[in-house]
Amino acid sequence: MEWRRTYGRAPKMIYLEANFVQFKEELLPKEGNKALLTFPFLHVYWTDCCDSEVYKASVKEDMQRWQAALRLHGSVDWIIAVVESDNKKKNKTNLLPRTSIVDKIRSDFCNKQSDRCVSLCEPLKESSRSQESWSSFLTKLRTLLLMSFTRNLGRFEDDMRTLREKRTEPGWSFCDYFMVQEELAFVFEMLQQFEDALVQYDELDALFTQYVLNFGAGGKPSSVKI
Repeated sequence: MEWRRTYGRAPKMIYLEANFVQFKEELLPKEGNKALLTFPFLHVYWTDCCDSEVYKASVKEDMQRWQAALRLHGSVDWIIAVVESDNKKKNKTNLLPRTSIVDKIRSDFCNKQSDRCVSLCEPLKESSRSQESWSSFLTKLRTLLLMSFTRNLGRFEDDMRTLREKRTEPGWSFCDYFMVQEELAFVFEMLQQFEDALVQYDELDALFTQYVLNFGAGGKPSSVKI
């Protein structure tokens, strides 16, 4: 996919691989976490609820707990997928159409972000409606995943720069900083942006060389943990 970043950088074609994992609150990032590839970026809530009473009794409350956990850990990237099956549609006991559940979810949780709730229609059928539904859902998933990835990467780079600016302070650890910038190199390697990955190691090499030169010139590297 095409990746456009801020600061006037030219767009690049990247390969972003994504894996699905079951939601667990302990997987969410914690304050001070210096890793970027160890926590989920985009969260997807799946439901096939088509009954308004069931939605009010259990599904809505479960969604509220889910979103509360995300807010607690500063995770703002999510999407709700409502699965609409043929069997559910044919259930004549339902007094309200399936779309009313989607509308309720958008009203209760999406506010001005109505696009965060998508309907996946008859996903197991080989029909034009199903294919269009899949195409729309995957496009939205790719877009939100890339937005989340870019946001988290930008935050990670800001934290890394802040850590680097503290290198003259007592107790600053080059090894700890190395692990952080190496994580960024791993990210670029994953995106198949190998030149950008090598830049990270060049910067680390220059930083370490500067400490060696400072020591040779009578500096005080004792304040820096190597």
